[in-house]
Amino acid sequence: MQAAFAAVALTSALAIGHVGFAQPAVIDIPAQTTATEIVVGEAAETAPPELNDRHVTCIAKVVHHEAGNQPREGKIAVAHVLMNRVKQGFGDNVCDVANQPGQFFRLNRYHPNRKSEAWAEAVDVARTVLAGEARDHSRGALYFHANWARPNSFFRGRTKVARLDDHDFYR
Repeated sequence: MQAAFAAVALTSALAIGHVGFAQPAVIDIPAQTTATEIVVGEAAETAPPELNDRHVTCIAKVVHHEAGNQPREGKIAVAHVLMNRVKQGFGDNVCDVANQPGQFFRLNRYHPNRKSEAWAEAVDVARTVLAGEARDHSRGALYFHANWARPNSFFRGRTKVARLDDHDFYR
């Protein structure tokens, strides 16, 4: 019984707190302990913040659509553009920013395959960025475009701050 509680606690800590370990932990659990009373190490204090599912989906759709063929660093940079725009007052939240007319695409009409690895990666990127766990590879950018396309006058008047694979990022 104690071994089962220990396994549940360790599995929960790994899933919740992104805990890694080099050696198996030895846990002394009193015989009358219930599964809900078990806390492994600091897992309760390091649980990820509660994220708004709607915001995760908005960022994931933009990342999937705009940077689905890019490496993780490029996906993170695109997600940060949304976050940077919120910080600059473009909207109250990432969904407001993503749904502004003429900025991205119509998110409500975009339905990616939610069983694909690409979608899982986009959701993971969205969660990581929203939780503040990823460095801003866009360097504070507010805009980006595919660098294989000639920049229009809007981009020619901006300061390029980063280039990641197929995207140029601007302030």
